[in-house]
Amino acid sequence: MRIIRGTLAATTATLTALALWAAPAHADTTPPRPFYADSTSVLDSCPHGITSGTLLWATPGPLAPVAVTISGQVVDRPTIDGAVACTNDGYNSTAIFTAYSGGKAVASASVTVDNATKQFQFSLGSSATSSPTPLTSLTVQVCRNPVLTLPPSYCGKLATYTP
Repeated sequence: MRIIRGTLAATTATLTALALWAAPAHADTTPPRPFYADSTSVLDSCPHGITSGTLLWATPGPLAPVAVTISGQVVDRPTIDGAVACTNDGYNSTAIFTAYSGGKAVASASVTVDNATKQFQFSLGSSATSSPTPLTSLTVQVCRNPVLTLPPSYCGKLATYTP
């Protein structure tokens, strides 16, 4: 009987060790997710400003994400359906990205372009620190600002993304 129990215990320990060895410790990132925002508003039906790309949330194991890598482009004066260009209206386009932990903004960045397309890639959130701040959402918005005149500026609809 002791031999059977000992063999069973040894087999169980071996199988457990193999399962832990073969399984990944944790997922560092989630699959990339697309994002999109534009400047469509009552002041801009073209739309003149568009940003799009991917979000890659960095997750330390089973915890909430602590950083997000944002890759994409912002366009000023895009075409509608690839056929008709928006007219030059004297405004530039700024894509604004804000990371939140709960209801508190913890990091932000913006990318501005005038009458062109601009590629970008950057990260928001914690680097490898002892107490990283968990991210709960990211907002993306495209705003338009006059290049040579005084405001008014305006923004399109706020897009919110969660991990």
